[in-house]
Amino acid sequence: MLNLRQLEILRAVVQYRTTVGAAERLGMSQPSISNTIRHIETVLGFPLFERVSNRLSPTEEALILLEESEPLFLLRDAVNQRAADLRMGRIGRIRIASTAELSEGVLPRVIADYARDYPRIQVSLETRLLDSVLQVVENGVADVAFMLSPYERQALTYEKVDELRAVVLCDESDPLAKLDAVSPKDLAERPMVGPQVANRIGLMLADSFRAQGLDYRPTIETRFMNAAARVVREGWGVALIDELSAYSAMRPGLVVRPYAAELSFGLSAAMLKTKTPSRQTQRFIKAFRERVALRLAEVRAESQRPAQV
Repeated sequence: MLNLRQLEILRAVVQYRTTVGAAERLGMSQPSISNTIRHIETVLGFPLFERVSNRLSPTEEALILLEESEPLFLLRDAVNQRAADLRMGRIGRIRIASTAELSEGVLPRVIADYARDYPRIQVSLETRLLDSVLQVVENGVADVAFMLSPYERQALTYEKVDELRAVVLCDESDPLAKLDAVSPKDLAERPMVGPQVANRIGLMLADSFRAQGLDYRPTIETRFMNAAARVVREGWGVALIDELSAYSAMRPGLVVRPYAAELSFGLSAAMLKTKTPSRQTQRFIKAFRERVALRLAEVRAESQRPAQV
């Protein structure tokens, strides 16, 4: 029978005890306030105010109506607050997928910082193989995916985050640590751990060896580059991997040397082409890009140090 706007006008008149005060509070004209009150009284069939010394005193019936309607105002305020939070990006969710190199190397720090800054944002992370990472974005299961050197998918759009160089991770006592840059020839016949040739990254490494007339044959094959870095961290062999994976495995006694061949891995964020990314997703990608830049600056400073002779 009564709508929320009419109840809001009734509430303002009760609060200010004059139609002039209510009009100023609601940004309406005084005649509009008076007409609305008269209309409500006509509809209800009983008076809502008595005039006492030029002020309006609410009747018992008016006070009962306001008491019963208070939950409606609380609900409205809650909805308005939720809308404001959504508009400002303070609440929501982000569903992230990534390959293992990134879910171990840089994403945990980004997620932890993001959760501290935006505690009401729900974040989920799926670690998958490259094909599966791309598929969950296509299927709408993830809002964004991060990966290295992805291939084109018709339903996806890619936003470049950075370009990761190939580097060699080895022990500081290894002869490779004394080189300013490590070539495929330097790695030939060495105990090496690296991505298997069957996957996309492994094929890229194999191509860089083939360009020098050499075969890429890691002694220990891994699916992900971060796993290769962990083997070297545990004290075996050398690894030809990306910069972030090298950073994630660093410990005292290990060094990073540049790879002499022209080889890099594009770090990208993949999103559904037909869907505009949410504010949360855009903000997370920005945070991810900034964290990657900081880590790359550190590992590049380390890899560019003069070799110890």
